[in-house]
Amino acid sequence: MITRPLILLTCTLSLGCAEEILQLDKISVEESYSVIEERKDNSIAKRIIKGEELSQYGDMNALEMLKRTPGVTISDGKGKKGSPGKGYTKVLIDGEEVSSTKRGNPLEQINPDMIERVEVMTNGSAEYSAESMGGIVNIVLKKPASEGKTIAKLTAGAYSGEPLSSVFAQREGKSGKLSYLFNTTLSDNSQDDTSSSHTNAYDENTDTDGRYRSLSLNTKFIYTPSSSDKYMFDGALNRSDYSKNSLKNRYGGVNQRIEQNDEGDALMLWSKLSGTHNLSGRELVEWKIKYHENDSDGITRSDDGTTRHVQHDEGSFRVLGVEGSYSLALDEHFIKTGAEIKRLHQRDDVINYTGSSVSSEDHQRLREDKGAWYVQDEITLGDKTVVTPGIRFERSLRQFDQTVNIGYVAPSLHALYKLSENDNLRASIAKTVKLPRLDELSGSLDSSLDQNDLNHPDVTGNPNLKEERALSYEVRYEHFFEDKGIVSIGGFYRNISDKIEKMTTFEAGRYVQRPYNSGVGKLWSLELELKKSLDSYVSGLGIFGNTTFQDSSLVSNGVKRTIKGTNDYLYNIGIDHTLKEYRLTYGAAYRYVSGYDDPIDENGVSESQAGYGMLDLYATKRLSPTYKLGLNLKNITQESIVTTTKGYSDTQIDRENSHFHFLVTIDGRW
Repeated sequence: MITRPLILLTCTLSLGCAEEILQLDKISVEESYSVIEERKDNSIAKRIIKGEELSQYGDMNALEMLKRTPGVTISDGKGKKGSPGKGYTKVLIDGEEVSSTKRGNPLEQINPDMIERVEVMTNGSAEYSAESMGGIVNIVLKKPASEGKTIAKLTAGAYSGEPLSSVFAQREGKSGKLSYLFNTTLSDNSQDDTSSSHTNAYDENTDTDGRYRSLSLNTKFIYTPSSSDKYMFDGALNRSDYSKNSLKNRYGGVNQRIEQNDEGDALMLWSKLSGTHNLSGRELVEWKIKYHENDSDGITRSDDGTTRHVQHDEGSFRVLGVEGSYSLALDEHFIKTGAEIKRLHQRDDVINYTGSSVSSEDHQRLREDKGAWYVQDEITLGDKTVVTPGIRFERSLRQFDQTVNIGYVAPSLHALYKLSENDNLRASIAKTVKLPRLDELSGSLDSSLDQNDLNHPDVTGNPNLKEERALSYEVRYEHFFEDKGIVSIGGFYRNISDKIEKMTTFEAGRYVQRPYNSGVGKLWSLELELKKSLDSYVSGLGIFGNTTFQDSSLVSNGVKRTIKGTNDYLYNIGIDHTLKEYRLTYGAAYRYVSGYDDPIDENGVSESQAGYGMLDLYATKRLSPTYKLGLNLKNITQESIVTTTKGYSDTQIDRENSHFHFLVTIDGRW
């Protein structure tokens, strides 16, 4: 009989509940259960990476950590910060979808020390959102430990000569039937960046200095009045602000000096109240009530020496929802069914001034009501096979410039066959959708002011945008080593209709970018992963690596081309070595993202980007049972991201220079 730990089903609030003991007839989850064992036994193909494996390289937040995660692609370059969740990959925090505004992303407010593990699924199952095209990343935060424990961590360093600093503190413990966790992160970081652009008309050099500050407060409570009932509360309050000053010097034709200043702040509030109730040894009921709010406010000023432009923007995003599920262990079946309803509100207000006069004013209000129902059955067939069929139905009612009612059915099927005790063969097929985000539908215009060019266009939405739909197939082989290592090879194929792509047009003398449904697309991928201890050769030595190869095609208006911005491949490789007698661990990690070469699209614009890599080194020294000292040397290679765009009789080459930075940390645990 295959052991099937009910880790994802025992607690929708925190997957970390897997460390507790829960009896559901055939199911027993114990404290010693490792992520490797969970990955081996889980009926859904899932890559699980412990937070410690990703945080040792000095990443300042969860967004930076995700760049090292197998199967996750985050775009860089063209002056825009890459953000997962805005393309294909659906990013969740403790099972909750991440929603960001122009000036605030929840991932940037999560300290790596808060993360228990990261889970990556290529094909989602019925219990997750049908909007899982491109897979799901679930960031699982730590839950309270039963023993009292205090953690404090101080980080200081420099980025291109500018100071970096952060303080993290956490207290957790248990009092009677109540477990609790409090943590706070205070960060104050500065950066000094340079970039350059070359066009047919001018050359431009830009110096940008910025300061980013944030304060994050988080709490978790778990109240267990009996062995069969548990109530949980999650709360997070994040406040951030930044200021960025840019000086652009243009040469050629008429020399220009453009000064830009961008200031903004964001307030994020997350709250969840949930409960689990074990009705018997075979039945489990779960429920959740949630409220999320993201508010932002900012002002951008630009002065080219002749005219002063100002853009003031305010935005808010609110989510109120409830959900519940019922699980039943019955002979060779484990059945789960659930439902969810939620309401989303988005507000965008943008006012532009030229001189002291209002030149344009835009106010957008969007509302969405969503409902979902699903049923999933995990079926054990003999000693080696588990099949997990499921079906999910969702309906979305959107109200903005027009009212759109969308309903879709998303069936899925996952299969696990155990070739041996340490070898798995997996396969899955799932139908998924990608609904346009509310900001992709909003007609609100985010002006680039005096910076307007091919790679820095004005950005707006498209109210006529339709949802993408896809059918995804996955096959994967996994071998688990006795030393908790793993090697796997897998691939997926995705057939996409109404593919959404961003395209740039030239309108009334300005470049404007908006999303369009460009056509029918196909995406292939091959993924390799290795994590192995070499302790039998060199004591304390280990290696890891993962790589993804991609290929794509798209038919748009009868013309075949590749999907925009599809990198040919990317990989992460690294090595770690521990000298036990010196209580010293050190290692290196290299991340490389290959380039892409997009052909001319329907608007006559083509784009290419050169590949780039980043090398990081780290070392940690255990000073005592309480204190540990760490050193991180980041981006030693200092490679630049070079993007070339051609269109409208113009060629633009943008070079964004990257810089070395270092961090020194000291943390204590009591």
